[in-house]
Amino acid sequence: MPGGSEYIEVHIEQHIEKGLDRGEGVKQTKALVEGAIMMSIFSVISLFYLYVPLVAIIFCLAAPIPIILFTIRHGLKKGIVVGTIGIVISFFIGSIAGLMNAPILIAAGLGMGVFYKKRQPGNAVITGAWIYLLSFLILFIVNVLLFQIDVFGIAKESIEQVIPMLESVLKQSGASEQEIAKQLRELEITALSFLPITLVVSAILLALTNHWMIQPLIKRFVKDMPTLKKFKDMRLPKSMIWYYLLTLLLLLIQTEKGSFLSLVQTSSFQILLILVLIQGFSFIFYYCHEKNISKVVPVFAIVLTIFLPPVSMIVRMIGIADIGFDLREKVKNK
Repeated sequence: MPGGSEYIEVHIEQHIEKGLDRGEGVKQTKALVEGAIMMSIFSVISLFYLYVPLVAIIFCLAAPIPIILFTIRHGLKKGIVVGTIGIVISFFIGSIAGLMNAPILIAAGLGMGVFYKKRQPGNAVITGAWIYLLSFLILFIVNVLLFQIDVFGIAKESIEQVIPMLESVLKQSGASEQEIAKQLRELEITALSFLPITLVVSAILLALTNHWMIQPLIKRFVKDMPTLKKFKDMRLPKSMIWYYLLTLLLLLIQTEKGSFLSLVQTSSFQILLILVLIQGFSFIFYYCHEKNISKVVPVFAIVLTIFLPPVSMIVRMIGIADIGFDLREKVKNK
């Protein structure tokens, strides 16, 4: 039959297209079903962390898990759609409290899910920590500007409640009134400057807890998921050197002690000091591993740093050198 081969080819192509359309339809249906299931789980978890105080922390930490799993299965775009529905449901369940908490937990789930899908657990934890930290900062700004809540004022009040007890202890030690006032003022400034560091540490711990909780499930969803790098293999980006120098320059700006700008200066510098210190310890663990030196040595270095502050200067110098000059490569070459 003339043109028979062309007819057969067209017929086959039409069948293939129908099959693909059916396949896409099945995928869409599957995504909708799984999305509905994950939103049901998220809603139940939201009910527990909003209305059951005894288990609120546990369920709040578990809330990003269904979002992470759905994002791994169906990607970021569909994850955002399901997450948006989750925010609306949370508003109906918990009003303002639900609306304040759900976007943070869902955003963390989406960010971590994207990198778990790419088999990058380290980036997943880092992304989760950054999202939590940015969310805390946004909440801080919203509370100050929209609800007129003075967060630093509340923190000062909490510190001032402890001051009378400390004052009585200092008086018993024989300190003068001027010395007591000076020490209490320095203590208040120091405590306030540690608030941003507390936020950073909290964000990291939240992301690590999410990672720990998702591990038993993620093995079933993603094959050959690599483990997190060991502490000895941790490397900060070289750009950290520039951030470190920038914060040193910021410290040269004279500000009033206890002011907001002063707190930004000291807290940002302290955060970077801690990061550089961690990098220094990481290199010490790496060096001891490469040279077959006992793990007792790096652990002893950490203990020395805690009790002898001058040692921390040496460890920070090692951390900066490791970031800027690739000390690990030199250790490998030797």
